[in-house]
Amino acid sequence: MKLIKVFTLLSILVVMANAKNYFVKQSDICEGTENYQCPNDYESIRNLQLTLNRDKKVKGQLRLDGKWGKATKEAIITFQKVYNLKNTDGWVGKDTKIKLDRLTSNIKFRKHKQVKNVSLMKNHKYTTHSSFSSFKRRVNLRRSYKVFQDRKLLKKANGRNTRLKIDISQQRVFLYVDGKVALSSPCTTGARHKIEPNTRTYRDKHTPTGTFRIQEKIADKRSTIFGKFYKGHRMVYKGDRRKYRGKRARYVGASLKNWMRLTSSGIGLHASAYVKRHPATNGCIRLPYRVSRTIFSKVRKGTKVSIVN
Repeated sequence: MKLIKVFTLLSILVVMANAKNYFVKQSDICEGTENYQCPNDYESIRNLQLTLNRDKKVKGQLRLDGKWGKATKEAIITFQKVYNLKNTDGWVGKDTKIKLDRLTSNIKFRKHKQVKNVSLMKNHKYTTHSSFSSFKRRVNLRRSYKVFQDRKLLKKANGRNTRLKIDISQQRVFLYVDGKVALSSPCTTGARHKIEPNTRTYRDKHTPTGTFRIQEKIADKRSTIFGKFYKGHRMVYKGDRRKYRGKRARYVGASLKNWMRLTSSGIGLHASAYVKRHPATNGCIRLPYRVSRTIFSKVRKGTKVSIVN
């Protein structure tokens, strides 16, 4: 009888030791951005999915396929909201990993196999061309995800000597310092035929052309128009809140990091993980996170912004 108890105790200790600090020891698990390649592998994502499925508050109901996808990200966002974590963006960073570890003491994870990393998005690195003219000769501005920056020029930027240009035809943003291109990056502007997720109706959401001024700068903003409605932890609506006709529900605005407002109707520039090489937004200009931080720090209220096609 004593041997059975000893064996049981040892088994429990082995399981706990195997699960202790599992997630903290892993790299961040995320969707990836234009400038950050998430080193997600099959086993770490599978173990994440397993944990979310077993959590009674989340009830992930995810396929244990070891692939990052929309369902996994949504389950992580639910997890972060359920446990009142600081960030609710679907990025499995330090705080989220610590919380996951506290809830996995009874889960025995499989040992990692040597497998290739899951490819999420292209790793769009900054280039080292000596000048923008050299960059243009070697890069297809319309198709490439590459980002050009002139560090010397960027250091001279003070808000008073900067201006922005958004070229819709190239889907690119240009930051000028003293009249010279200091940064050129992919961006995503408004789609002329964008389908609304709930009504399945196509709407014209194109970005207006003309000359504007930055009216407002907010580093961490939430949209007051576009977002999601929740009943408990279940999402019941996604899209324009003005068109929601359901019963009373909790509204969570879409994240608009490094927000730079251009119009009173809600058009502006902001960070996004979904920067594509074709128009796809509801009118705003999406920027890669790293690019948005740079531009946000180099411009000021009143900076001139030209949108051309």
